[in-house]
Amino acid sequence: MNNKNKIFIKIAAILIAVAGVGLLFVLAVKKNIDNDREIKEKAYVAVEGGMAVAVVDMDNKNFFKKIDLSEKRDGARVYYMPHNVQVAPDNKTVWVTANAMGGMKMGTAFDNYDQVIVIDPFLDTVVKRIDMGKKLMLSHIVLTPDNSYALAISQMKDTIYKINAKTFEVEKQIEVKKNGMPHGIRISPDGKTAYVALMSGKSLGIMNIEKMTLEEVSLKGEAVQTGVTPDGRYALASIYDVKSLAVYEIAEDKLSYIDLPEGAKGPVQIYPSPDSRYVYVADQGYFFNQPKNNLVYKVDLSKVELIKEIKAGEAPHGIIVSSDGKTILTTNLLSNTVSVIDASTDTEIKKIKVGERPNGISLWYYK
Repeated sequence: MNNKNKIFIKIAAILIAVAGVGLLFVLAVKKNIDNDREIKEKAYVAVEGGMAVAVVDMDNKNFFKKIDLSEKRDGARVYYMPHNVQVAPDNKTVWVTANAMGGMKMGTAFDNYDQVIVIDPFLDTVVKRIDMGKKLMLSHIVLTPDNSYALAISQMKDTIYKINAKTFEVEKQIEVKKNGMPHGIRISPDGKTAYVALMSGKSLGIMNIEKMTLEEVSLKGEAVQTGVTPDGRYALASIYDVKSLAVYEIAEDKLSYIDLPEGAKGPVQIYPSPDSRYVYVADQGYFFNQPKNNLVYKVDLSKVELIKEIKAGEAPHGIIVSSDGKTILTTNLLSNTVSVIDASTDTEIKKIKVGERPNGISLWYYK
């Protein structure tokens, strides 16, 4: 055998070995992805006190895993408190607003950037961190229906950020009125308009997403979160201090209210049903010297009245309805649980432990 043939055989052997390792790697990754894909539906929960995102297996309705949001930065471990979480409409990414808890370096505390964190839902790992600024108090985040942009809110800086969901760059930002304290945000089904809850501003912000301009509709109290019915008819806002639900008819530019019962303690998040008939209201209380509650209110928009009180855990905060309308999930701030509610009977069927002070919640589906 000549030298050229020997060299060829050695090179071939190396290539086969490398290919074998590569194949093993691909198979390992595929196995991990496939294991996650066996779960057809998951809930992502912002566990604010636990400084992590909890993943709930909705097929079996139990805790699945915890995603640690901390990172090592400048020689110190930095921890992040997630406030809100949102699955992208295409179910390919999960977005989290995360506020830095600071760190220690050489025995001295230092500031860190609040972040928008992006998670891969197939591997349940952090794939991108976007530094947004310091001491922003990031609250809610939502994505446009075409998955092009994420809109994130800084409650402390009275600012709404428009983030390119492909490049992860902040392309534009808009400041609401000073001390308006924007908090919650939802987007219209056509992706053209965002509806923003301004707490101290006591108004419903109506934002043109393309132009990044904002108009306001005055409300009778402090708005915490908004919602938009899937049919695009109503924009909704929870009014915490006066225990009410604002109902804004978009086409008619008409505002009305549905007052909650006398025992209401303070509504926080709201979510409409897929058929646009109902809206579910998490009546948390607890904040701003209010007593806590354990109720979710079911409002019939066709009748414009409250029709059901549903018992959940202590201080229900985040709420979402499944895409088929059969299940309602609510995070219970003081129970450290997620309540699973059967929409056909309007009863809680299970509580799932997820960690300390669960806040926002969003559903992921395998497509």
